[in-house]
Amino acid sequence: MGKKSLLNRDYLVTIFSKDMGKLKVFAKGIKKITSRRLSHIETGNLIHAMVSVKADRYYLQETTLISGFAKVKNNPKRIGHLYEYFYILERLLPENQKENSLYCLTVNFLVELSNNQDFSEINLTNYINMMMQKLGYSRDNLSSFELKRLIEEIISEQLPSYVI
Repeated sequence: MGKKSLLNRDYLVTIFSKDMGKLKVFAKGIKKITSRRLSHIETGNLIHAMVSVKADRYYLQETTLISGFAKVKNNPKRIGHLYEYFYILERLLPENQKENSLYCLTVNFLVELSNNQDFSEINLTNYINMMMQKLGYSRDNLSSFELKRLIEEIISEQLPSYVI
């Protein structure tokens, strides 16, 4: 979902896992030129990750790329939709809580965004509505304007202008 550069050759990476939900993991040595993991942790990649735990901290050990969704990353409009979805997901999702249905929704979002030539703002709004409903913030399908206001109220910050 995202990454933050740390000192040396490390990143703090936010991943969304099927089994553990949103996790912040340390990726030690990932900036080394010989590291194959760096390209795997791009936003929107579907990966298999091995994570270890030490002193209540998670560490990324190995990754295998399942899909990089290249069709998304070759299209500026689709990249925008990808970042909008993950920006909201990252801010709303609690850490270390299993969210199977939301994980499945997110994978479906990535697959449809990659394969549907006509993916539009309406599709994105529908997916964000489903996200909000699965997280318990809404029971109704809201307009993009209503969604933006609700999300801003929940996260107590203004969404960037490119979001919704």
